[in-house]
Amino acid sequence: MTDLSSVSVIVPTRDRPEYLLAAAKSVLAQRLLPAEVLIIDDGSGGGAAEVLKLLPRQTRVPIRRIEGPRRGPSAARNVGLREAAGALVAFLDDDDLWLAQKLEWQVRWLAEGSKLGLVGTDCVRTREPAGRYPDVKQGEGRLRRVSPGALLRGNRLVMSSVVARRECFEECGRFDESLSLAQDWDMWLRIAGGWEVGIVPAPLTIYRMHSEQRSADQRAMRVWEVEVVGRALKRRDRGGRWLRGVAWRRVARRRLAWAHCRLGRLLAREGERDEAVQELKRAMRIFPYHPVVWGTLTRFLLAGRAPARARQG
Repeated sequence: MTDLSSVSVIVPTRDRPEYLLAAAKSVLAQRLLPAEVLIIDDGSGGGAAEVLKLLPRQTRVPIRRIEGPRRGPSAARNVGLREAAGALVAFLDDDDLWLAQKLEWQVRWLAEGSKLGLVGTDCVRTREPAGRYPDVKQGEGRLRRVSPGALLRGNRLVMSSVVARRECFEECGRFDESLSLAQDWDMWLRIAGGWEVGIVPAPLTIYRMHSEQRSADQRAMRVWEVEVVGRALKRRDRGGRWLRGVAWRRVARRRLAWAHCRLGRLLAREGERDEAVQELKRAMRIFPYHPVVWGTLTRFLLAGRAPARARQG
């Protein structure tokens, strides 16, 4: 059974000391305290060190500040993974928060399921000040399994909600720093190759929306969506259950075709007609029977203009 006290919390931070302080306090307010908190300082100009001085001195949780590589949040998380001593690893972005039950409920499920490698939670997206939390009832602490197919269709796990076995990263590797976006989705898909994935359907993670967040443009998101789904289709997992069966590979090909279709529609809206047609043709070659792809390409070629937004098939 997993050691219930052995949780390492990894918090990458950069230039947001006021958010970091609230995030760290939400960790120290957990009903089940972690074994350690690793604050990966990825260029805070001394702000992270000052935050540590403001945290309660009587806490029983060791808090370490570690210099980050200054290559982005994925590289910072990888530093945390190398330093983590816990059997479980939890991730928290410096501008997000946890409700007090979060670690307790997630660790309980991980301890009970030996094949369960990763557990996330639902989250609340809010611009409200820290301290205004949703009311979560005990019965919401149940676990819902997330199938590989569901995870392939979209990233259902917010980074700050995830607790995973450190063993998962030892087997599957660390976050891919070559990906500019969707590094977390790529990681969860790799873990799903050999482990079960679950989510506690309760809003135990507070995703704070604010002006300092870095927003990615839609085109970049669509490009990396194609990349991540394509990698998943090509991957051969250690356990043999992910994408080896005909049914799963059909799901993956359909999802990859849809990713190319979405990129094609975006390019069309931006006036790049030739590139849009190429993406739609790629989608047809990958999954020739996708009705949305056929309909999108047909309307686009006949109308000679950007295709209308269609519902995902």
